[in-house]
Amino acid sequence: MHQLHRLVENAYEADFCKMLDRIEKQDARDEWIDKRASELIKNFSNENDWQLLELIKLKLDNHAVDAEIYDQFVLDICYSQAREESKAQFSNV
Repeated sequence: MHQLHRLVENAYEADFCKMLDRIEKQDARDEWIDKRASELIKNFSNENDWQLLELIKLKLDNHAVDAEIYDQFVLDICYSQAREESKAQFSNV
């Protein structure tokens, strides 16, 4: 019976180590995504943003699109791109 308890304890320990490894990998992936998205967002911070905003208004047929909506659009698209790029970078997570 003692051996059975030890086998169960070892299995729990192995599962716990695997779980910690997955969490560490996911944290690294999330950190990479945040860093990459920030890099991409910087590409949008220039004086030509008004052209993109006007194009978005035109394509959405909505002249009520404002800077806040545009900023959210940029944030969403940059994070989407970073998550997509992370799939190749972290294919084993």
